[in-house]
Amino acid sequence: MHRRRPQLAALAAFAALMLWASAAAAQALVLSNLVVDNQAGNLTARFGVAVEGLAEISDSLHSGVTLALNCKARLTKPGGMLRSTQVATAEMVSRLKYDALTREYVLNLPGREAPLKNAHLDDLLREGWGALALDMGSWRLLERGQEYALGLDIRLQQTDIPNWFRRTLFFWTWDVAPQASYQLTFKY
Repeated sequence: MHRRRPQLAALAAFAALMLWASAAAAQALVLSNLVVDNQAGNLTARFGVAVEGLAEISDSLHSGVTLALNCKARLTKPGGMLRSTQVATAEMVSRLKYDALTREYVLNLPGREAPLKNAHLDDLLREGWGALALDMGSWRLLERGQEYALGLDIRLQQTDIPNWFRRTLFFWTWDVAPQASYQLTFKY
């Protein structure tokens, strides 16, 4: 009898996770204001991210899920018929969770020592993810008269999945919203 309890608990957790995953399918990541600029001699990709379907995300956070917003940027110089040359890359991860003791959402941003906290999820995400910046290196990487392409991939995924479970369901995506990819082409 005692052997069946862990199996039943694992089965119940799996069923809850599947129900949560199907409810989470309504979310979408929306990019705003993607620009490349010179910030004190550094090449910086600036953008904002909004999330559609906040009610489902809030429910997930209240049930103890931790989410991570992953942003990866790559700057390439098109090579015509040859392959494009990668000029720079940058990546950031921001974690979002709910603190049941304080009844606040907590958002950790890279480069910021203290996390942002707010009882209202929409206000917190607007403040934290509404204006993000990725430092991509020195502005001197760019050559005058050349064309460049900035590619940005963003994804929101669940982070607290045990490794054994990830390996068991290797075909399953843990993204809360479908990955979104954007590209900005410009000439310097």
